[in-house]
Amino acid sequence: MEPKLLTAVRFVDSTCGISYRYVYSDTEYFRPHFHDYYEVFLLLEGAVTHHVNGHAVPLGRGSLVFIRPNDTHDYLLRAGERFSMLNMTATRDTVEGLLEYLAEGFPAAELLSAALPPTVLLEESDFQYILTQMTAIRAIGEDETARRKTALRILLFRIFTRFFAGFREQTEGRGPLWLERLAAEMRRDGNFIQGIPRMVALSGKSREHLARSVKKHLGMTLSGFINELRLNFIANMLKNSNHSITDIVYESGFGNFSWAAELFFQRYGVTMSAYRKKG
Repeated sequence: MEPKLLTAVRFVDSTCGISYRYVYSDTEYFRPHFHDYYEVFLLLEGAVTHHVNGHAVPLGRGSLVFIRPNDTHDYLLRAGERFSMLNMTATRDTVEGLLEYLAEGFPAAELLSAALPPTVLLEESDFQYILTQMTAIRAIGEDETARRKTALRILLFRIFTRFFAGFREQTEGRGPLWLERLAAEMRRDGNFIQGIPRMVALSGKSREHLARSVKKHLGMTLSGFINELRLNFIANMLKNSNHSITDIVYESGFGNFSWAAELFFQRYGVTMSAYRKKG
């Protein structure tokens, strides 16, 4: 069957530049298709095989997928299977304007050029976060177009910055995808402050397996990886706050000021006080 082109004129609210829809597989007809707009969908229940760009990708509850224009995809269900999803569609101007705003530090080029649509499996807390945000959006009146437009764009911004900011396409020579995602997760929500125990918990691996993987693919020890993030935090706070140096060090997660000061000097070649003065 030839893929069908779906257009923004039909599937995106032109006044908002973004729309949402709850889709249930048992009342929907699926066929191979591609878009002239962007789409983000979240699988809410069930499981499905996502046929996309010539590949079969199994998806389950909590799978968050970013579909680009010209990604050709379809959903294959075996007898008795069903699923539901939250589908968000957005015009090119909406998404590309957001990516431009996020600037060079955001992996826009990798998100857009990856062979397969970027996909993240959300943890339960993140899954519930999106559902909660959508519950609030659904309470906005149909005549409150401006509020709905802003709320949907805020949610889209949060989805990209919270879940896709650490995206790197899995290619030969890079570490395993789970480690890439873990490294990004450790930068988020102050996880690095909690240190190695938090990293082990998020990884779902044994400490020994995690340590071997970090050494092999990132070239450092677990403590070295955590300390790197903490030193970055300290350096940024020295330049961008008036907090005391002592408070900054302990806020970063270091429990020993002298050790933090020694590591900082090794990294930057000056004391924390001198670094702040020259900043």
